[in-house]
Amino acid sequence: MDINFSQIPSSIAEKNNEDLITSILIFKAVRYRWLIRFGQIVLPYTLWIPGVKWAIRRTVFKHFCGGETLEETKKIVDHLAAHRVNAISDYSAEQADTKEKQEETRKNILESIRFAGEQHNVPFACVKITGICDRPLLEKISRNEPLTDAEQQRYTEFRNRLDALCAAAAAQDKKFFIDAEETWINPAIDAAAEAMMQRYNGEKQVVYTTIQFYRTDSLAYLQHLIDTADYKIGLKLVRGAYHEQENERAAKMGYPSPVLPNKEAVDKTYNDGLRLCIRHLDKVSFCAATHNTESTELLVQLMQEYNVAPDSRIVSFSQLYGMRDNITYELAGKGYNVSKYIPYGPLKETLPYLIRRAQENAGISSQMSEELQMLMNEKKRRKWRKT
Repeated sequence: MDINFSQIPSSIAEKNNEDLITSILIFKAVRYRWLIRFGQIVLPYTLWIPGVKWAIRRTVFKHFCGGETLEETKKIVDHLAAHRVNAISDYSAEQADTKEKQEETRKNILESIRFAGEQHNVPFACVKITGICDRPLLEKISRNEPLTDAEQQRYTEFRNRLDALCAAAAAQDKKFFIDAEETWINPAIDAAAEAMMQRYNGEKQVVYTTIQFYRTDSLAYLQHLIDTADYKIGLKLVRGAYHEQENERAAKMGYPSPVLPNKEAVDKTYNDGLRLCIRHLDKVSFCAATHNTESTELLVQLMQEYNVAPDSRIVSFSQLYGMRDNITYELAGKGYNVSKYIPYGPLKETLPYLIRRAQENAGISSQMSEELQMLMNEKKRRKWRKT
């Protein structure tokens, strides 16, 4: 089956003129790292200024997020369904440092799981662990340091929140992604995810952990899971979105960077991960969450070689809302199981997510240029049509 990712996707053709121009400006702006850094530092402190929230909502928030409430994402979910694209509703709150915020996040994610149960094209729900557990506790657990009685109580409350979310997903017959985060808190996240997989992944995968293949130990960890897990393994395979933070922290604290040195190394490791997973489908179900055309083409080829049907439930693809629609819509049009991550939540809570998307686009200039070129070509087509 021929796959052609160079075609302009219908999602671009369907944009109105205002949204098309906004998208062009966004992809042009993220080429400037100084501008992204400026926004990262300044934006959180300027949301109170009249007009700032309005401008962000009309531009980057609208492009990369589905709305501030779950109900606002419904229009996007329905639109994707019309194009045979699945959706993943992602309540994007993170950095919840109080019990009240963590409980609020838990309730919102439970609502997203309920929503998924009502939608035929929402196969997954997801959680970012820093939304239901505070960072200092995750860091201490990751360092294998003993906990105080109060910390142990907080940890028990966190595990109960996570267990409730996994149980709700299982009850709705939906899959549940546990996202990866920075390496200095990820050991605690991995341990919790593995415990949930052991509890809920019986005859099929319900809980999926996430492996970031820009990490130097990613392949070793994947092989370890395959060799030692006595349960079905669910995996989301990503490249990783914290590259700058990882290198900066390693340099500041004087330890070797835990991430690979360049894009070529990450691409190779990611593709090796795809090959390893496809060889173990008796035990592994996975989602290739990637914006890379070469990796996507490789997985399509591997699925053909291993006789995995395009609409398989054990192998799927995913891209983020607002990015790489040419991959998403082409796969969907050829019958592949593909989804869009649709972040939503209050603007203040989603700012860290928006900054990471800007950093990610700046870090993959070739792919960003391809998307920008498609948007520019659509603009030229409309101008030519009017003349």
